[in-house]
Amino acid sequence: MHPPRFTVRWFAAAAALPLLAGLDPRVARGDDHEEQAREAKIALAGFSSSVKDVTATGVFGNNFYIEPAACAAAVASGTAAGLGPTDPFLDGAGATVLWKRAPQICADYARLFGLGKTVEAIRPMFETIRAFSGPDGKPDPSVTGDAYRATVARVTPCLAIIDKAIDASAPADVPYAPFGNQGDTLITLTDARKVCSDYLSFGAGAAKADDAKAAGEVSALKTKYGKLGIAGDRLEYLVKWGHKPVLGKGCVELTGKALKTSAAFFDLGQDDLAWIVYKTQFKGDKQVKYTQKRFRKDGDYSCK
Repeated sequence: MHPPRFTVRWFAAAAALPLLAGLDPRVARGDDHEEQAREAKIALAGFSSSVKDVTATGVFGNNFYIEPAACAAAVASGTAAGLGPTDPFLDGAGATVLWKRAPQICADYARLFGLGKTVEAIRPMFETIRAFSGPDGKPDPSVTGDAYRATVARVTPCLAIIDKAIDASAPADVPYAPFGNQGDTLITLTDARKVCSDYLSFGAGAAKADDAKAAGEVSALKTKYGKLGIAGDRLEYLVKWGHKPVLGKGCVELTGKALKTSAAFFDLGQDDLAWIVYKTQFKGDKQVKYTQKRFRKDGDYSCK
C-alpha cells in the first residue's frame, strides 16, 4: 500500500498553487525560489500517488477530490520557480521522478479524475442492480416484474452517463472497484456499461412478462365469472380479489352461483389490536356500499 496522500501539507500546497502559478518568474528567485519549487514538488507527489494508488487497487476513495487544474498549476508554479526537465522529485511512493514527467502525471490524474466522477455517479445504480440480483450476480428471476419496472427507471441513466464520460476521454479500460471496496471484483467502464445494459434488458423483459401474465390471469377470471353471468362492479371485485377466498354471510366461502347472487362480499383483515371485517354490498352487479367493522382480538368477529 502507498502512504497516505492527502496530508494537510499537500492539500495546502495544492490549494496555494493557483496563486503561485501567477507569479512572474523573475520574482521567483532568492527566498521564494526554493519554497515555491518545494511546494510544487509536494503537490506533484500527491497527484502522482493518487494515480498510482488507484491504478494499483482500483479504489478511488478520497484520492480525486482536488480538481485537475490544481495539478497543472503545480507544474506551472514549479517551472516558474526554476525547476527544469531533469530536476528530480520524489513521487508519492518514494520513487525518484524527473520534472519532465510532471505534465504526464497531470494528464493521468485528469483522466482518472473523470473516471472517478463517473464511478461515483453510477455507484447507486450498481447498488440497485446488486440488490435485485441473485447469488450468481445475475438478475433474480424470483423478483416480480413490477419491482424491476421501478428499478429500470433508476438504472436507465447509467448508459448515458458512461457514454458521456467516455466521449470526454474518461478511460474505458482502467479496472476499478464498482462499490469502492478493496474486495470488489474490478471492472472497467466497458464492463459496467454491459452490466447496466444487460440489467435494463432483463428488467424490461421481466416487467413485460409480468404484464402478460397479469393480463392472462385477468382474462381467465373474466371468462370464469362471465360464465356465471357476472358483470360490472361485481365482476371487477372478483377479478381483483378472486385470487383468495370470497366470503359471504356467516363468513362462509362463496363458490359458483353464490358469487352471482350474494348481496354482499366480506373480507377479513387485522391490525395489532383488532380483527377488521370489510363488507362490500351489491344491488345486482352494481356496488352500492362499502363499510368496515372492527372487532376486539380477544373476542370473535362476524360477517353479517
